[in-house]
Amino acid sequence: MIILKIGRNSYEITANDQFMDNGLCVQLLSQSKEKSVWGKRAHPLLSKKAIKTIDGYDRIQHDHGYNKETVQVFGLKL
Repeated sequence: MIILKIGRNSYEITANDQFMDNGLCVQLLSQSKEKSVWGKRAHPLLSKKAIKTIDGYDRIQHDHGYNKETVQVFGLKL
């Protein structure tokens, strides 16, 4: 288990959590403590520090319905 601080919230990341990387940003898809309001994203964006933390772990690619050439949905092998 990894604890990531994203914004004001802390998230406990397990092997079941999923992330999305579209080349511009990385989002945590599987859990969100942020309200979905107009003009604000429902899924938290990872900071550069959080991305460095998860880069130390192997990624497990998942199937998804997004553009498969530019978007990666993955989990972490903990």
